[in-house]
Amino acid sequence: MKMKKIFLMLCLALPLGLVSCGSDDEVNTHTDASTLVNGTFTGTIEDADGNVKASDVTVTIAKSSVENTQSVDMTFKAPSISMDQAAIFNVAKAGDNRYTFGSGSISTKAGEAIKNCGGVLDGSSLTFYVTMNSTYKFSSATAAKRYTMKLAKQ
Repeated sequence: MKMKKIFLMLCLALPLGLVSCGSDDEVNTHTDASTLVNGTFTGTIEDADGNVKASDVTVTIAKSSVENTQSVDMTFKAPSISMDQAAIFNVAKAGDNRYTFGSGSISTKAGEAIKNCGGVLDGSSLTFYVTMNSTYKFSSATAAKRYTMKLAKQ
């Protein structure tokens, strides 16, 4: 009788063991967001009241060469205000076809005029919020105020 119980327990345990030993490894679906946002965007810079301050803005986004980060190199150009700057931003996926950019420990290169900024890429629309230093002030009253870049992917 004892052998019969052991046999019965083995018969029940063996299929469970086979089922639990299957290939249940989870597939890693993580994608580096910095590889998904590359492109060239064109548009405007507006002040807090919606007045266009530059309409010849071009922002280029490319995956950064900084290792072990999800970061991008961004260039900001607007010939009408003599803007030609570059900065590094961290990028994160923030929903379906939506990404956020923010400064981190590697955000801006020394001597750059674009600081304290971040943005959102939603589909093909890039909105970037930036504080511009006196290099780009449009009058003494507007130095270091917030501006919004509104751009679309080319």
